[in-house]
Amino acid sequence: MAFAQLTQVFYEPSAAFAALKERPRAWLPLLLLYVAGIGMVVWYFQSVDWEWMKAATLPPDLPAEQREAAGQGMTRGLMMGFGIAGVVLGTLLIFSLYGFYYWLAGKLASMELSFKSGFALVAWASLPGLISVPLMALQIATSKGQLAFENADMLSLNFLLVHAAPHTPWFGIASALKLTDIWVVVLTTIGLRTWTGKSGTTCAIIAVLPYVLIYGCWAAWILFKN
Repeated sequence: MAFAQLTQVFYEPSAAFAALKERPRAWLPLLLLYVAGIGMVVWYFQSVDWEWMKAATLPPDLPAEQREAAGQGMTRGLMMGFGIAGVVLGTLLIFSLYGFYYWLAGKLASMELSFKSGFALVAWASLPGLISVPLMALQIATSKGQLAFENADMLSLNFLLVHAAPHTPWFGIASALKLTDIWVVVLTTIGLRTWTGKSGTTCAIIAVLPYVLIYGCWAAWILFKN
């Protein structure tokens, strides 16, 4: 049954979340996100110009001896392994934190929302992130091996507007923020409203609050350090 909601969540999200309400399982969207994420990581590290990447990854102000030592420890297989682990463990950790957050927010807002439902909600609401996959594939295919992995996402704020260079203060946050985040917040709002019956305003605040806190604190830290 959940297979029908994979497409429905894009064009009729209220109906999709209504169908998922009684059995909010996260395995299907999580599996798709894993396959897409791991696929991009493997392809990137198989095709990137390795000597170029080592030079681009290390800070430019790192002393030559330290650069050489660090470069010797960086192997294609090791970095690919870290990338895959980041996709698998990082996604699981973030979704779990969101699941706990939605459970806690539900308690505070008198909503019946379990950790399992919160975990499933963020998994299904994250599906718009798959839109960036063909664009990333295009970037990797046309980069001639000289592309920072963060720059592969054509829907990131850094690619679209900021154009911060690696190792500069705003590169990380601008690369992490994506155009699809707006869609994710909208889907989360719809899902919360469908599953809890709370007002759209309440659900929207709950959906957008993590972004405001995380990226607001991140931006404040950058401004403070610089």
